[in-house]
Amino acid sequence: MEQWKMSILTGIALIILGIIFIILRGHVSIWLAIVIILGIIDIALGLFRKNR
Repeated sequence: MEQWKMSILTGIALIILGIIFIILRGHVSIWLAIVIILGIIDIALGLFRKNR
């Protein structure tokens, strides 16, 4: 699989896992927020690589 596709899929997985843990715990911790932010950055980098 191409590198940019893997990056986007990894970002989506991080965001989904972060949301699941937030729902299970009932509150947002700094670590869960960091996981979601890293997922967004990963998706952005994947899209940047695709367009380049």
